[in-house]
Amino acid sequence: MAENQINNKSLSIRVCSNGLSFCTYAPGQEKPFEYKAWDVNHTISLAANLKDALMNEPMLGQEYQRVNVLITTPHFTTVPVAAFQKEDIGAVYQFVFPKDKAQHISYNVLRRSGIAIVFGLDRNIHQLLLDDFPRARFYASASTLIEFFGENSLFGKGRKMYVYLHEKEMTVYAFEQGRMLFVNTFPVMSVADMQYYVLNVWKEQAFDQVDDSLLIVGDKESLCVELSEKIKYFLQQVSVFDRSEDFKDKLTQGNTLIPYDLQTLLICGF
Repeated sequence: MAENQINNKSLSIRVCSNGLSFCTYAPGQEKPFEYKAWDVNHTISLAANLKDALMNEPMLGQEYQRVNVLITTPHFTTVPVAAFQKEDIGAVYQFVFPKDKAQHISYNVLRRSGIAIVFGLDRNIHQLLLDDFPRARFYASASTLIEFFGENSLFGKGRKMYVYLHEKEMTVYAFEQGRMLFVNTFPVMSVADMQYYVLNVWKEQAFDQVDDSLLIVGDKESLCVELSEKIKYFLQQVSVFDRSEDFKDKLTQGNTLIPYDLQTLLICGF
């Protein structure tokens, strides 16, 4: 591979509660984008699966100019940038998640949104990735989505609530013209669970049933459509994001298997 291609090639690794996936981007090549979900062995730990992938997946054995690691986890909290101190992240995280004693604690500062995201990840996973990629940058899924949804919320009128369906969870984000009002992740087992949490957050945030908007996106389009149809009985402006149209860059278009938060990481340029 030519040196300039190596220098421009990037790797993104997504780690969630029960899965691993990887994607590369090499500008200038005929097929610049490649995505792969790792076949996880659920009889061993996720860290052991990652170790296996690092040893055997060719995509992870190449040279990259930049490596990003996306941690999809409900274990994150927000801190206003004005009050954020790097040395306090341990105390902040342990106050919110007192049972997570074995976590590595990291953070992202979102200057545009005016908040910092403090999040945890498995210590073994963190160390395994740093051993192979010493310059890897770690991001919470919430960080990429807050930046993306925050920018999107600037368009049109009224306040906007975004629902991201992923794994067995649902993360809800609420904005008013770029300013984040609310974010939280809920465990969900059914569309009824999703509907319950969405309508409760809508009521708590005093959103308007006519003037404000609900936008749904997820890694299973059929589930998004089903939730949308249920919610339309209560709210007037409900829509499902068209994943092939809502990104300015069409690099990942056509790959409906790629998780939405990973897609935002690639497009937003973290």
